[in-house]
Amino acid sequence: MTADYCVVTRAGSDRFPLLEWDEDGSRFYRGEPVVVTAPIKLRLGHPVPHNPVMADYHSLPRPVVAPRVKDVLEPLNLRGVQLVPADVLVQGEDVRRYWLLHVYQRIACVDRRHSLLRIDEDDGDILGIQRLVLDGAALEAVPEESRLVFRLAESPSVHLFHRTVVDAVLALRPEGLRFIPTARWNDAADFQGGLAS
Repeated sequence: MTADYCVVTRAGSDRFPLLEWDEDGSRFYRGEPVVVTAPIKLRLGHPVPHNPVMADYHSLPRPVVAPRVKDVLEPLNLRGVQLVPADVLVQGEDVRRYWLLHVYQRIACVDRRHSLLRIDEDDGDILGIQRLVLDGAALEAVPEESRLVFRLAESPSVHLFHRTVVDAVLALRPEGLRFIPTARWNDAADFQGGLAS
């Protein structure tokens, strides 16, 4: 079961820009669904590549995907995930529609005994992950349909995707993203190979 999960990350090309908020994005950090009445506003993050390539995946660092990836994810009815329309200002009048994956489903499932972690000595919080091992019992306690995509409760910047979702996205042959199996993922993931790039 734990081998069924991958961490999503952007592909290593410097031509795929990072994104940043062009409005106040604090409501997306509360770990709950949000009410959205208009597309959120994003822009290219600094440093902006000389010739940026707008790919199928960009990092806010939260996942931001192109419409064709959204079209694959939407019918899966992912619990604990909102697909939020986002208008990305690329340059001048060039604004493109993307979709923020607002993943508010968090599951505490880090196997602290077998993972290699950097821990805050004062409060026990995880500061970094050098080797991630998932706790199978903690995952089994959550119905599979509620853990197809989720964030680690212990390290909310880590987004995990179940193999069924990974396979559906990879069928598109997407540009700009990688899925790294949890057994191979660590803090240096941006410098590793993945299942797609």
